[in-house]
Amino acid sequence: MCESCYHCGEDVPVNTDFNVEILGEIRQMCCPGCESVAQTIVESGLVSYYQYRTAPAEKAELVPEQLRSLIHYDNEDVQAEFVRSSADSKEVTLSLDGISCAACAWLIERKMSNKDGLISMRVNTTTNRALMRWDDSKVKLSDLLSSIHALGYKAAPFEADKQEASYHQTMKQYLYRLGIAGLATMQVMMLAVALYLEVFGNLEPEFKSYFRWVSLIFATPVLLYSALPFYINAWRSLRGRTLGMDVPVSIALIFAYIASLVATVTEQGEVFFESISMFTFFLLLGRFLEMRARRKAAAASGNLLKLIPAIATKVDGTQVPVKTLKLGDRIKVLPGEHIPADGMLLSGRVYIDESMLTGESLPVVKKLSDTVFAGTLNGEEAFELEVVSSKADSMISKIVRLQDEAQLSKPKIAEIADIVARYFVAIILIIAAATWAYWHQSKPDDAFWIMLSVLVATCPCALSLATPTAITCSSSRMGGFGILSRRGHVFETLCKINHLVIDKTGTLTHGDIEIASTETYTNYNETQCLKMAAGLEANANHPIAKAFRSYFDPSMQVSEVRNIIGSGLEGVIEGKQVKIGNARYVLGKSARQSNCVYMAIDGVHAASFYYRDPIRKETADFIAQIRAANIKVTLLTGDSDINASLVANEVGIQDVVSNASPEDKLNFLKSLSDSDITMMVGDGINDAPTLAGAHLSVAMGGGTDVAKASADLVLLGDRLDKLLKARELAIKTRKIIRENLAWSLGYNVLILPLAVAGLVAPYIAVVGMSASSIIVVSNSLRLLKEEK
Repeated sequence: MCESCYHCGEDVPVNTDFNVEILGEIRQMCCPGCESVAQTIVESGLVSYYQYRTAPAEKAELVPEQLRSLIHYDNEDVQAEFVRSSADSKEVTLSLDGISCAACAWLIERKMSNKDGLISMRVNTTTNRALMRWDDSKVKLSDLLSSIHALGYKAAPFEADKQEASYHQTMKQYLYRLGIAGLATMQVMMLAVALYLEVFGNLEPEFKSYFRWVSLIFATPVLLYSALPFYINAWRSLRGRTLGMDVPVSIALIFAYIASLVATVTEQGEVFFESISMFTFFLLLGRFLEMRARRKAAAASGNLLKLIPAIATKVDGTQVPVKTLKLGDRIKVLPGEHIPADGMLLSGRVYIDESMLTGESLPVVKKLSDTVFAGTLNGEEAFELEVVSSKADSMISKIVRLQDEAQLSKPKIAEIADIVARYFVAIILIIAAATWAYWHQSKPDDAFWIMLSVLVATCPCALSLATPTAITCSSSRMGGFGILSRRGHVFETLCKINHLVIDKTGTLTHGDIEIASTETYTNYNETQCLKMAAGLEANANHPIAKAFRSYFDPSMQVSEVRNIIGSGLEGVIEGKQVKIGNARYVLGKSARQSNCVYMAIDGVHAASFYYRDPIRKETADFIAQIRAANIKVTLLTGDSDINASLVANEVGIQDVVSNASPEDKLNFLKSLSDSDITMMVGDGINDAPTLAGAHLSVAMGGGTDVAKASADLVLLGDRLDKLLKARELAIKTRKIIRENLAWSLGYNVLILPLAVAGLVAPYIAVVGMSASSIIVVSNSLRLLKEEK
């Protein structure tokens, strides 16, 4: 039963802690508003109010409804859908409304960094998302969200559908503002033609005054409504003691309007109503097109989550919302349906389309006890599965999170660009003020126009967009062919690697041992020997035992099984004593072959099973292309000299380091010269230290979680040749980032002296500034295009 708020009587939400000491006891409150009002009553010496009141107070409205609703995000059941929990922290991906430039991201990160209990917060201006980690024992999620709201930005847990709806709402508002600015611009421009060109002859003063007042009427809604987003962003920046891109824009608009208003009322001086309207129209148009382009860049990862259906069908036929599924629930997936949750296959042999995860078009065969992933597509057979993870911890959610992490982790060049952009605004304001002062002395009538052009033309929007849009597009593209980038430095380092260090088992090879051939020596044929071997090996769990699973016959009775660790197994099958294992254990002799398992029946050598770890079919070609790119290749493995040499010779690797422990592998990396920029590819727990120590690390998607947690890149489809595509994309990304920076810096270097010299009209400045941002974003969007 919920406790009631002592102040207003409403239910106190679960997992909240708002309280005030009243009349000697701690009283529970339902929200910060009631807590604040009750504390004020107590501190004012009016505590007797609570003794004599006859009914609960009205709900305290000190906190807006949207902020009070944030308290519900502290509920653990609500958090289960979108919060990832670890031993010492919680993590959530947030959608942010109101982000317009790098200064907004910097402001949020800077202000939130002072919050007790917040571990980290990183904002991506391209996707309008943030990744936040906090200590739930020190601060509640609702408090952190409230702090973001207090800065003037709306924040809520990221949901693809809600962000899509928010985007459409924002775009609709931009269209309204754009429409009003466009209509006003046409009307005011016609009046401006009459005023400045006097096409109707010499206008009488009363007509000039009339045209100015009409222009004022048209320009006022543009200034107060259409340009409102610029003022809001500028106010957020100033309140946070920083300078965003919209500060000079807002100053220019307000100054122009005030000067024009004074000129209209006093009938002295020039008016700039057409410049205000045109300025706002072009700015909004540029921002509108920029938002559309940035959304296209950010849509790929968010669209993955839309593949998870909203409704799941349980095995009893009842349909339930996917977000209510619990671990252990059993659900049924019909042919052609998207799988609603990560789960373990309970029936049949089915084909699953995992192209959205791996980039591979061919369906994957899944058998009993295999894992299937939410969002992947079922083939032609219905099947049942057991839910093994929540939506927040599903593979598809992890992919979106990893892509966000990569985009949030800024390369050094992006950090430098953000700092330059921030200080550039301050420099521009100083130059604009100096420009006005200079021209006011020589040409007072033109001083304001020239200052306006300086403020607008040099806004460094394009500079702040140059790198993040390219990184976002590249991360989305890389995810499209089955590679997840987890670090921002990936694209820089991929271009520089000159030494590939690669593991053998599970990397160059599949890591799944298979029986290559069988030799028999008694009356028992190959099939009978394989079934006997499978019956015994079913009682073991080592890699070689798994190679016999496909030959297992459940009708075969196996008893009195003994597992001799490191040697083999023995048991009774059909009254016969059967042993399987190494040569010394089974035959009493030293090993004849390094890749062979022996079986004896009643002490007589009955069969030899030769096994192998098959090499991936693309491995040899991958190594050849890597070497053709003048990249040195080293095979670094813990396997024996013989096995390592066999694989190395087959795929074309000359430098081999074998019998290496995890410590040996790390020491090998440390022993390399400083000129070696290494890329390490591995899949096992023993590769984790080496992966963490390499300049760039790649984990196979089928590898251990420990390896993937240590890696910069995760190769979902286990196709090594995809790394070649990743390197090509990285080189193209570097080129486009350089083009973006060259354009944005070059534009500002060129336009600034022209604007200061009075050679750039305000409307040209607006077009130039908007065009530069659109060019940078459009250039980055080239990374999303498929190569022909």
